Amino acid sequence: MNGLGTARRLRATALWAATTLGVTLLLRWCEPDLADAPAARDFADLLVSGCAAALALCGCWWWLVTTAVVLQVWRGSVRERTPGVPVAVRRVLLAACGVALAGAGTLPAVATPGAVLHGADRPTRSALTGLPLPDRPLGGLRPTPVPPAAPAATVVAPGDSLWSIAAHRLGPAATDADTAAYCRRLHALNRSTIGPDPDLIRPGQRLVLPDHPTS
Repeated sequence: MNGLGTARRLRATALWAATTLGVTLLLRWCEPDLADAPAARDFADLLVSGCAAALALCGCWWWLVTTAVVLQVWRGSVRERTPGVPVAVRRVLLAACGVALAGAGTLPAVATPGAVLHGADRPTRSALTGLPLPDRPLGGLRPTPVPPAAPAATVVAPGDSLWSIAAHRLGPAATDADTAAYCRRLHALNRSTIGPDPDLIRPGQRLVLPDHPTS
């Protein structure tokens, strides 16, 4: 888990550096038109200066949004909403930082390691269900039903996310693609409990884990 968190922070830092460089180049490119704004004498000059100013403001806004999300990744508080940041933009940035949100994206609360439980609230069907019965008893013996297997489950603890649950379940050998695929299966299996947003899970929720983790 520590290695996974380090990888996310490195990706977040690289994203912030690339965004800073891109916005810096954008502002340098817009600088001549912004400098000519006070001396503009016709509508065309004013229009060009206005477009340059709007483009520069958009670039600054994107840098501020990226900085806010990257700081959340560094603090490990990605489950908290970022004021002023659209949900779709936040999911894209988190995905770029390696916080896959099942699509997305991504996305919050984290299961305590070793909190995997086995419950019996969902008994499975007997392995003999649906098989044809013999015409007559054979020596008075009856098929022995297979005991129902209880699905594995976990209880969400403060700070958990679907990503961290999946990473703990799969182990350190799993790739980001494996973890993202398992997050999607985990959200689909517990959609009635989690809701439509895979990034918003709450402490105390009991999540059923998929039977066979992806490898």
